[in-house]
Amino acid sequence: MDTVFLLKGSDLKRKDNTLLVVLEDKTRKRLPIENVQHIVCAGGIKLNSEVLSFLGKHGVRMSFLDYYGNYSGTLEPKNMSGAGNVHLAQARIILDSKTRVSFGHKILSAGVSNMLRNLRYYAYRDKQNLKEQIKEIEDFWNKTNRTNMSVEELLGNEGLVRALYYSSWKNISPDLDIKVRSRRPPEDRINAAISFSNSLVYSACSHAIRQTQLDPTLSFVHAPTQKRQSLALDFAEIFKPIIADRMVFSLFNLKTLDHKDFEEHSGACLLSENGREKFLLDFHSRMNDTPINGEPGWRRIILKEAFALEAGVLGLREYVPFIARA
Repeated sequence: MDTVFLLKGSDLKRKDNTLLVVLEDKTRKRLPIENVQHIVCAGGIKLNSEVLSFLGKHGVRMSFLDYYGNYSGTLEPKNMSGAGNVHLAQARIILDSKTRVSFGHKILSAGVSNMLRNLRYYAYRDKQNLKEQIKEIEDFWNKTNRTNMSVEELLGNEGLVRALYYSSWKNISPDLDIKVRSRRPPEDRINAAISFSNSLVYSACSHAIRQTQLDPTLSFVHAPTQKRQSLALDFAEIFKPIIADRMVFSLFNLKTLDHKDFEEHSGACLLSENGREKFLLDFHSRMNDTPINGEPGWRRIILKEAFALEAGVLGLREYVPFIARA
């Protein structure tokens, strides 16, 4: 089970030594606490301090998505601090601009490669208009010389690549046309879908990092800060194209989403509870039940990637980020 997703209206209670979830329709589900490591709240839920204490005692993390579907924060159990030697190794990398850019370039290059993998998939399936944009992205990123760049310039170049990538989606399907990437709030259906799916990937990356000794506030690409888990933002750059974006492609292309799955008002467009549930079901399947590279799902791959990054930080072996084969 590992991760549990709760939608708006859920009531989370303690029942003896188990968790009891009472859904809005009064359906009741009991969850053995030893099977739960992470709870993602994708809407307003009910709980009390007794439940929070029970979760903390058993090392269960809670992540929260806000009204717009963006990640808003996490409640951490006690004794979740990392190892001092790993913290110092991360700090040394960040303080050495050359080494930091090297790590950052690896992470962002993997993300760009995974974006291109998505576009090539459709280009090989008669979406010929994508070939020109694929070449444009390849040419631009190949000119990114990490030896003469700051991390900020590197991240700026990746932002330009992502803009080119998003602009190509309309050649996959008219339903995927992104006029402007808007986040807080998302202004249309495609932006609402991207924001929500990205938040799910971010929460999964954050959870994986917390199972290592890495310091989640010390990041190589995004500005490190104690006010957010910025290392998960780095990590998510690798996996958003191959998990979040593919969910969006699938749900739109297969017409799984319809007008009932969105709520539009006051210049904002949000996923309805029904729409969020469709994303959560797809995400759960991809994370746990879709075989990838010999693993049962993306959850194991993300966790292995976190341990690979930790080994790279400690200098035990070179860190080579995950790039999708297909």
